Amino acid sequence: MRTALALAVLAALGFSVLALSQIDLAAVGSALAGADPALLGVAVGAYVLGQTLSGAMWATCQRAGGVRGLSLSTALGMHWVARGACELLPASTGEAVRVGIVRRHPSGAEAGAWRIAGGVAGYKLVDAAVTGIAVLAIALVTPMPGPAGGLRWTALGALGVVAVIAVAWRLGALRPVLRLLPGRARDAAGRLGEGAAVVTDGRAASTAAVYGLLAALARILSLGALLAALGVPAAAAGLAFTVIVLAGAIPGAPGGAGARELVLVPALALAHGVSAESALAFSVMVQATALGTTLAAAAVALAWLSARRPAAAHEQEPLPARVEPDA
Repeated sequence: MRTALALAVLAALGFSVLALSQIDLAAVGSALAGADPALLGVAVGAYVLGQTLSGAMWATCQRAGGVRGLSLSTALGMHWVARGACELLPASTGEAVRVGIVRRHPSGAEAGAWRIAGGVAGYKLVDAAVTGIAVLAIALVTPMPGPAGGLRWTALGALGVVAVIAVAWRLGALRPVLRLLPGRARDAAGRLGEGAAVVTDGRAASTAAVYGLLAALARILSLGALLAALGVPAAAAGLAFTVIVLAGAIPGAPGGAGARELVLVPALALAHGVSAESALAFSVMVQATALGTTLAAAAVALAWLSARRPAAAHEQEPLPARVEPDA
């Protein structure tokens, strides 16, 4: 079975590489130049909305994990800076920037790096669960063609892994393992678990899941606007969303570039009759929208957070001790 699966993957990749090698790059440029600017604006606006909702989801996870002094506006600013780092760095290593930024805030310094990292882990688990459900729903409703045919099983498998981790965490099944760790490692793991408390906090998990679902819907709307801007049926947005999400999960180039094109171009061609040139132009627009919008928002957020630091530090200064007069 493994041999058959490997051959299927190799065949899909071979088909994708062949399709990409025969693309007329001049036609791709023409498609990009003829994109509807109004619909591009809608796509950018929907992308900003989706990432802002995702930031609210992360802020909810941080509060559940014990980082309680972050205002929503500050958390959103930090989220945009972290997203900018993720767009520039491969394999989501930009998430380390998220931990570092929060650690510099007085509330983050009090909570500690391990608890902050636990909040990020909880955020990733909730995001993976919500996104997996969305991808699975789309994959079951919309037939997945060609190389995208196995996406529903990938989504189902990922959702199963997240469910097992969440249930094990909630039931405390990992505690016997933690007892086997050395003292300092056990303490660090304990703080990490405290930071991921959103997994066991039903109210916080529900709130985060709602934010995540709304963020996914905004993302699909953004993709639909980009498709329509190129004259491609917006109905292909669901398929594009599933491919982009799963391609982004593969460690490699920032934003899943490269892996995304290998599956997205033939999938759009087979499912919706989209030309390879239009599909590649769409993929380029997806990357350009994410990169350009995120970096611009991250620059604004970084400037705003830097301007707020002195005021925030002043607010956190302890009051001077009261000196009683001599009797």
